[in-house]
Amino acid sequence: MNEKNTGSMGRIKLEKLHNTRDLGGLETQDGKRILPKRLIRSGTLYEATGEDIRILSDGCGLGTVIDFRTATERKQKPDPEMPGVRNIFNPILDEKTVGITFEEEEQEAEEGEPDAIKSILLHASSLGGKPESYVDRLYEDLVLNDHAAYSYSRFFDLLLEADDRAVLWHCTAGKDRVGVGTALLLTALGVQRETIIKDFVKTNDYVMEQVNLTCCLIEKETGDRGLADCVRVLFTVSESYILRAFSSIEQSFGTIDQYLTQRLFVTQEKRDALRAKFLAQ
Repeated sequence: MNEKNTGSMGRIKLEKLHNTRDLGGLETQDGKRILPKRLIRSGTLYEATGEDIRILSDGCGLGTVIDFRTATERKQKPDPEMPGVRNIFNPILDEKTVGITFEEEEQEAEEGEPDAIKSILLHASSLGGKPESYVDRLYEDLVLNDHAAYSYSRFFDLLLEADDRAVLWHCTAGKDRVGVGTALLLTALGVQRETIIKDFVKTNDYVMEQVNLTCCLIEKETGDRGLADCVRVLFTVSESYILRAFSSIEQSFGTIDQYLTQRLFVTQEKRDALRAKFLAQ
């Protein structure tokens, strides 16, 4: 096993998948830690090289992939085949709603596809210089939308049903749908909010270089720094995004714990089972 690439926790260094990381080692409020190579969050797997697949399959012991994308996203950029790995389709948002995540265009823009950049400019221009309002609406939908609640609830069941190999879940950019799902999971495992927020914003460490290049290109092409700044907001994450999700939950359900129980049906029994399965005892 190549420890340099897989490590025991944190970012998994892959050739083409830049936002893939192991949650192993994160500490809960009662001093336990998530087991290494069991819970992995990621962006799209479509660009994975043969070496990337080897590291995930052999180095990380991957057994289950949960795909949060829509059927259209999945068809356009399918996950690579990984022998012995179970791949499960669990779209967080329906086809009609998913356009607000704008993740597909983000990924294509990072790959230098000109049509995607044109789409991004049109989208960013339509926000009236207020991308934060758009992001607020997205994160409200991710926690309050009926389809999202159903799929996040199923996500917890799939984690419990998985065998003892690693489980990886992904969307396209690995920051919005995955970011909220990961925050909910870490809450259920008993990880403190400060740690959850740190994990959420860590995405910026891995995408910021490419985002800055894209934004510089946009500013050069358009001469509009404000538009480039707007795109930067759409392409990255902020602590305020996940706090918006939490506040939306608390306004509707009182606490995150009540949301998990009442909305996602993650009972105390399920939480205990998750902790037994994924925490070092």
